[in-house]
Parts: sequence; C-alpha cells; structure tokens
Amino acid sequence: MTNNEIYDRLKAALKKEIEKNSLRGNRIEITCRALSSKEAIGTPEHDDYPIIKGKEVMIEAVFKGASGQAFTDEFRNCSYPVEKLLEADPSSTPDRANFIAGLNAVFKYLQLCDKTVHCRDKEPVDCAKHLITQSEFFGKKILLVGFQPRFLEYLTKQNPVRVLDLDPDNVNREHFGVTIETSEQASAAINWCDIIFATGSTLVNGTISEFLKNDKPTVFFGVTISAAASILGLNTYCHCGH
Repeated sequence: MTNNEIYDRLKAALKKEIEKNSLRGNRIEITCRALSSKEAIGTPEHDDYPIIKGKEVMIEAVFKGASGQAFTDEFRNCSYPVEKLLEADPSSTPDRANFIAGLNAVFKYLQLCDKTVHCRDKEPVDCAKHLITQSEFFGKKILLVGFQPRFLEYLTKQNPVRVLDLDPDNVNREHFGVTIETSEQASAAINWCDIIFATGSTLVNGTISEFLKNDKPTVFFGVTISAAASILGLNTYCHCGH
C-alpha cells in the first residue's frame, strides 16, 4: 500500500464510525497540542529518549475525555469538530500527525483500540525488559526502525540488530555497539533482517509504506499506530501504553 492508500483506508474507517455513532454535526472538539517531555513521558531513569532531547514532540488529541497521542517532528495546534479530521491532507506532516492523534482519541473513546497514551517514568525500561521475552524475536536478526534507546540496549543483549533513523544527529553514531544508519540503507537492512521492528511514527513521517511492501514479518511499536493497526490488521507491541 502507498501512503495515500493507507490514509484513504484510515479515513474510510473513521468516517464509518462517525456515521455509525452519530458523531457528525455535533460540536465535539478535537484539540491537538504539543506535550512537554515531562507530560509525555514523565521522569524516566534515562535522558536519551528523542522526546527529552527535543527531536520529537508528542501531540495529544482529546475527544470526549479520551486521549490519543502521536509522535511527530511537525505539528499544528488546532481545535475543530471531529468530522474535519476527514479533510486532513496526507501529504502534510502536521495534518498526518493531527489526524493520527485524533483517530487514536476517537477510537479509544469508542473502545475500538487501547494503549493510545505513552508510558511514563520507569515503564519504558519495563517495556524493554518485557520485549526480549517475546518468542517471535528469539534468535532473529532484527531491524529496529527508529532509534529507541531502551529497545536497542536490551535487544543487543541477545540479538544481531541494525538500526535506521531519520535524525542526522544519531546517524553514524554508535549506541550499544551498533552504528545507526540512514534511510538510504533501508533496502539493504530489510534484506538482511529476519524481522522488522518499526516505530509507529513511520505512519506520521510518511515512511511506513517502505516497511509494508516487503514479505518480512513486521511489528510496529508505540502508541502512535494504535488505532491504525486495528484498522489495517498490523502486528504491534506496546507493553506499557495506557
């Protein structure tokens, strides 16, 4: 699927739920704003997460008391009726971010997905410790898409790992014995790996189709992709999300 096809399917699913639950026309507001690092992730034991370093922000949409979040490096503060989400431009990163956060909030409210709010404090470490107990990763060569330091720290204890990241400050630097690679190495890294473990924020930054067009098993992590994964039937991992 192309990115446009993915967003067409997500919008169709959202439109169906708006009509099914008589949400259209009501003055129900979706509010998106950037969270501070403390609001988003609390006070974790480590300070090397991208959101703490200021490379990404977490935006939050609130729909009738239900929260949905999404990681992005671009956003636009906004407040509008729920049906306006259907007008999001899939070629615009801020529009994609707000749409995904809003989709997560609406689907959380309708109890069609869970884990739409990021884990906090000590939970990122707990999530990483639990990750390496998952049988699908045993003995596999793993391509980690998106530098998530705790995942990399724990996966390298037992797996061969390659990492792709879009942040130029991370590329060509070594972390836990692994040199971070650029998206230009994506094709070679996909061919090398047995399984792709990709951040759900690929849905927002527009790279997700790169990891869906091959036959490698793929698992997406994090809260950003929660509602989309339930719509598209994607495998996910988010042990400590809320």
